[in-house]
Amino acid sequence: MLTCEKKSDIKSHMAVVSSRDLREILDLVYTANRCQDVESLVGTLCQAMIRSFRSECVTFHLIKGFPWRVNVVESRSFKSDFHNLVEDKHYPALYKDGYFQQSPLLKAAISSTKTVLKIGNSISCKDWESSSYYNDFILPQHLSWELFLTLRWKDNLEGMFTLWRPREYTDYEPSDIARAEILAPHLTLAIHNISTISKINGWRKKSSTDEMNNDGLLLLDHRFRPVYSNAKAREICLYLYNKMPSDAVNIEKGEFPVPACVIQDCSELLNLINAESQFISWPKERVVFSESGKQFRSECSLVWKADKMHSVPNFMVTLTDLTGKNRLETNLQSRYHLSHREVDIIYCIISDMSYRETAEKLYISKLTVHTHIKNIYRKLGVKNKIELYRLVQSLNWMV
Repeated sequence: MLTCEKKSDIKSHMAVVSSRDLREILDLVYTANRCQDVESLVGTLCQAMIRSFRSECVTFHLIKGFPWRVNVVESRSFKSDFHNLVEDKHYPALYKDGYFQQSPLLKAAISSTKTVLKIGNSISCKDWESSSYYNDFILPQHLSWELFLTLRWKDNLEGMFTLWRPREYTDYEPSDIARAEILAPHLTLAIHNISTISKINGWRKKSSTDEMNNDGLLLLDHRFRPVYSNAKAREICLYLYNKMPSDAVNIEKGEFPVPACVIQDCSELLNLINAESQFISWPKERVVFSESGKQFRSECSLVWKADKMHSVPNFMVTLTDLTGKNRLETNLQSRYHLSHREVDIIYCIISDMSYRETAEKLYISKLTVHTHIKNIYRKLGVKNKIELYRLVQSLNWMV
């Protein structure tokens, strides 16, 4: 699940971010959401980010295998050359050959839940400049200062944007970090939606693949009418069918109802555009129940399809059946004699939360967290977090 910033978090960012900077971030958010594929997003967004963050180079990477064996599946690098953006074809290839694994900020991103990292926080400038990675790989590119924006979806690290400045520039300041922290989750959502739209376009061409998707996917127009739906989405919508007006849909003709909760969430997203005019790409999420007792998660987010900043958006809706997951949790509790609190702790562990973050989330002490983890390891017969993650993964627990 994408972790959304609370209003208090945004207010704390505003303390170090000017109104002009906030406007730039909003422009970047719209730019990302208007793109229809990764190619256009990277080409358009990288140039805008270089200008906004006063950088000389930006790299973009998509990865797989997190957290055990991280491999680069896509690597792009762009440098500013007299107000033009030039793609570097040489260094991205070297990243795939192994240099990427040596990045100290990548290692920090894997072992923490931070959204933005920079040199000086995760590694001292002295250690950074004495490392072979810096001297053999970064320095030959005439770069030095690094700002690392993670792309995390459902607590899974899927990629990153990295902004670079040369040594003669000043380091990234707290205001840069604050802006990056606001921006990074929006970029994650935009890339997720682009990926989903690409899948939808593929499913339209090959309907058999449609049945293989575990999530229900709906693409709605600005009037909340389905532009696309897969079989799982139609199935879940019918489960949530409840007291719809008789003339709203004709199920006998193959039509299906869009759940009232989805329409409400999409309407609220539209209202946020008119009311706040900023930071409105967060997905609206809720858990809903059908009359038969099934439990589903609904995630609604905005998708801009036109080139105009204030165009009317469409809506990307993901519907997930949580019933099987809850049943499996019950079986785990029965099989391993886990308490509800221990299950909560396991969720935090596999989300890579620290003891402090887990304690704050569950309103317990760090000592209590430590005690729970010792008991969990003993009950499950595992020795560390890696073995726990593998056990959970083998049971197909994570949704």
